[in-house]
Amino acid sequence: MRLLSLDQSSHITGWAVFEDGKLVTYGKFALANEDLGERLYHYRNEVMKLIKEHKVDQVAFEDI
Repeated sequence: MRLLSLDQSSHITGWAVFEDGKLVTYGKFALANEDLGERLYHYRNEVMKLIKEHKVDQVAFEDI
């Protein structure tokens, strides 16, 4: 099973992909736009790219 883990914030989000509990890869993406709606739109697009690129089965994120 592949898991995408997200450590989100309003401008920079860290991510990591795990397979069967082992780290596969990690990174971050920045959301520079000041408008919240635009940041959320780009956030969704970045997450969808990661899911497709790394063939993710599940997504987890920190409780805020």
